[in-house]
Amino acid sequence: MLIKKFINLNLLSGLLFISSSFLNGQCDESEVELWGNCYSIESTFELNLSEQGIAGIIPEEISNLQNLLFLDLSDNALEGSLPSQLFDLENLLGLNLSGNELDGEISGNIGTLTNLMYLDLSDNNISGTIPNEIGLLTSLVEMFLFGNQLTGSIPSEIGNLEYISSLYLNNNQINGELPFELGYCSELEYLQLQNNQIYGEIPSSICDLELDWQSIYSFNLTNNFLCPPYPTCLEDVTLNQSIINCDGVVSLWDSLYLAENIIELNFSNTGLSGNIPIEIGYFTNLNYLNLSNNNLNGSIPTELGNLSRLKYLNLAFNQLSGNIPNSIGNLSSLEEIRLFQNELSGSIPQELGNLNALTHVNFRNNNLSGFIPTSIGNLNLLEILYLHNNNLSGSIPFGIFGLTNLKRLFLHNNQLSGTLEENISDLISLDRFRIEYNDISGVISQNICNLDLQWEDSISFNISNNMFCNPYPFCVQGVEGYQDTLNCGSMKILDENSIPFLNRFKAYPNPFNPHTTIFIELNGKKTVRVEIVDLLGKKVKLLFNGILQSGVQLLKWDGSNEYGLQVSPGIYFGIVKSDYSQEIIKLIMLK
Repeated sequence: MLIKKFINLNLLSGLLFISSSFLNGQCDESEVELWGNCYSIESTFELNLSEQGIAGIIPEEISNLQNLLFLDLSDNALEGSLPSQLFDLENLLGLNLSGNELDGEISGNIGTLTNLMYLDLSDNNISGTIPNEIGLLTSLVEMFLFGNQLTGSIPSEIGNLEYISSLYLNNNQINGELPFELGYCSELEYLQLQNNQIYGEIPSSICDLELDWQSIYSFNLTNNFLCPPYPTCLEDVTLNQSIINCDGVVSLWDSLYLAENIIELNFSNTGLSGNIPIEIGYFTNLNYLNLSNNNLNGSIPTELGNLSRLKYLNLAFNQLSGNIPNSIGNLSSLEEIRLFQNELSGSIPQELGNLNALTHVNFRNNNLSGFIPTSIGNLNLLEILYLHNNNLSGSIPFGIFGLTNLKRLFLHNNQLSGTLEENISDLISLDRFRIEYNDISGVISQNICNLDLQWEDSISFNISNNMFCNPYPFCVQGVEGYQDTLNCGSMKILDENSIPFLNRFKAYPNPFNPHTTIFIELNGKKTVRVEIVDLLGKKVKLLFNGILQSGVQLLKWDGSNEYGLQVSPGIYFGIVKSDYSQEIIKLIMLK
């Protein structure tokens, strides 16, 4: 196994023979004069002059020490550039020039030092780029170039350093991208690249290195410009990169995000204020967005409609104003939308009906006006519809009463008018229904009693302060609350003057088992509804709902309910309804 960090120039002092003498006159021809001393050309193997107060430039004559193995001139006051003759010392194993005032560039001639195992040029003023020839130093174990003014990118030839254990390039001005070949340095234990200007993406090959990613002493890339997404080995490492200029990076409330990687943003109750930034539209993979309970104001940006994968949207308890943007209809994956307790105005966009995955809509406590969009009837998965405490007008769209998954329908405290549709009984999942404080009128169909509601609980059922007329269905009697019946007189006259629409209505056989045929003879073309109800008035089965021509029509009932299950023997009623008239026939099913 390769032994790393085995070169310590201080410890080697005295182990190797160093031939030098004080200058008494001129050095002889077998010696070279350096800084007032004569050194043997043949027998000088190490030169350790660290912390000797040496100043000036490195003399060219140093290249005469052809057998020199270790040169340490660290922590002096040397200046000037590295002399090219320095790189003629082809036998060098260790070179330490750190802690001086050297400047200039690293010459490509450094590639001639192929035996070099230790290189330390740190804490100088060396500039320029790291030469590609650094890759020729294939024996190199430790390289320290930190604390200089190096620029340019790390050469890909760095990958040739198969024995490199320590690579310190930090605190320079190195830029460019990290080379993929860095991952070839399989013996690397210490990689320090912090405080540079390296940009781009981190190559996945870096994960081939066996570094201690969580230790800043082993691995440090902080304070660069490296962009996410980061390799898997760095997913849990704090990299502290400046990513503002990275592609796809978005600034949102003083934080930076790689928008395409974010699937959840939860800023609920975090003190946000001001407008919702239009940059929210860049988060196209977002599934969850919660900005509730803040001080946000202004309008909802149309760019929100770019979030086609959004499933949950909560902007409640803010001060948002303006219209709900039509682009909301582009949120094709949305399941829950909560915009309540704001200051939103204008009408609810018809495009809301495009969101077929919606189960929860809550727009309560705003200033919304206009009609309830008919397109809401398309939301077959809808379970919660809260539109109360607004200024909505017009009638309740017919399609809403066909939403069989709807559990809660709150429309109270608006200015709604019109009547309740007879198909209200199709809301088979409904457990709460509130329409109090509106202007809804007319006669309530007995079909409402088919709903399984807690009639006497005003939290669950409330139709008070409307304009409903007698007779009230038996399930509503006593809980209808105050009703303005001033206009109910005209309704009564209309009922008294209605013309019978049936010439004949009977069933045969009756009593019956297991099926019977209902005969209906109309005196003209009519829209009719034919259904079977039990003794309590609850719907058992809808036989027909549509237009019938005049003459005799036959409808067969096989004794089953809406779910295809056979009903119990007993007494049932067949009801034919049209406009304000209806006819009833008693049916007896035998055992």
